[in-house]
Amino acid sequence: MAGLHSLAGLWPTQTTPPARVNLQWQAAPAAASSSAAAAPAPVRQPSKPKTANSAPASGFQAASPRTEDMTAEPVQTTEPETAKAEDLPEPATDSPAAASAGPADAPLPAQEPVQAAAPLEPAAAVEPVPAPADSVSSTPAPAVTDNGGAPAWLSQARFVWPRPGTFQYDVIGESKGIRFNANGELVWLHDGVNYQMKLDISHMLLGSRSQTSVGTLGNQGLQPKRFGDKYKQEVAAHFERDKGLVVFSASSNPQALQAAAQDRLSLFAQLAALLAGSPELRQSGQLISFQVVAAKSADIWTFQVDKQETLQLPVGSLSTWKVSRVFKGSHDQTADVWLSPAHGYLPVRVRIVQSNGDLLEQNLRKVVGQ
Repeated sequence: MAGLHSLAGLWPTQTTPPARVNLQWQAAPAAASSSAAAAPAPVRQPSKPKTANSAPASGFQAASPRTEDMTAEPVQTTEPETAKAEDLPEPATDSPAAASAGPADAPLPAQEPVQAAAPLEPAAAVEPVPAPADSVSSTPAPAVTDNGGAPAWLSQARFVWPRPGTFQYDVIGESKGIRFNANGELVWLHDGVNYQMKLDISHMLLGSRSQTSVGTLGNQGLQPKRFGDKYKQEVAAHFERDKGLVVFSASSNPQALQAAAQDRLSLFAQLAALLAGSPELRQSGQLISFQVVAAKSADIWTFQVDKQETLQLPVGSLSTWKVSRVFKGSHDQTADVWLSPAHGYLPVRVRIVQSNGDLLEQNLRKVVGQ
């Protein structure tokens, strides 16, 4: 605030009146105007140059300075270089002294507050109601009959939701040439109508990152409502299906929402339910495309069903189907997912490689509750 007070001191709060002022011109009443016109006009003596310390001449009572003189011709004062408005540590509107100091630079506009990300819905908000094993695995959702611009595969798709459970992973990562080990946990909950997913990757020194997805289950598979991605601060994407838009908390530019769109987390459960309910899609070379929404943008991802593989994992030996994202360009990331029929086709290994070489691989260590 010292900077504001020093700036206020550079502007005069009171201006010394002129050295010689003819009071008769200002004080003459309107009624005496006729007699004043008959008398000879007083002769105004030349005045000395005005200085900052000049005093009124003897025998005159100084009149109050006029407002227009104060604002039109302020006393010129040289400002030191350190008193510029742009160098102030705080906006001028924070100091009453600066507000009354006289003419000054206009205050800097206040920054628009950043919209806070929507709070993370707790996993307990939807209580899972697990269906019996035989009904969950044998009752597919009805096929989509109206294509309506949806992906071609969607017209023949049926979905079987995996049973709720918690998957714990050993995570191997590499960032900027430094390898690290971490822990991962994927929670998948649903009651046949609504679903929740949460993925946590945590490291003792590097901290943790979490992703969440909540939505409903329908004839196009998972229908996300909100996707959250949190490292230090959460950003989110909101699926406004009534408007046909995806709205981002970190951006003012929404994007068009497409049929069967998924987010970066729900796509794993969507692939699981699709391959479980649509065996005709479980063939090498089958392409599956849909819109994938991240926290700040959306893009079309295409997956290709690759082949069956048997993996040796910390949890044991598992038969899997490998599904890979089709590589589009040098700046694109690759994603390989191994889906286990024994676990409702949920992923037992996920390997993601960024365009700069950074990678993250999750290998299933333990399954709880499925």
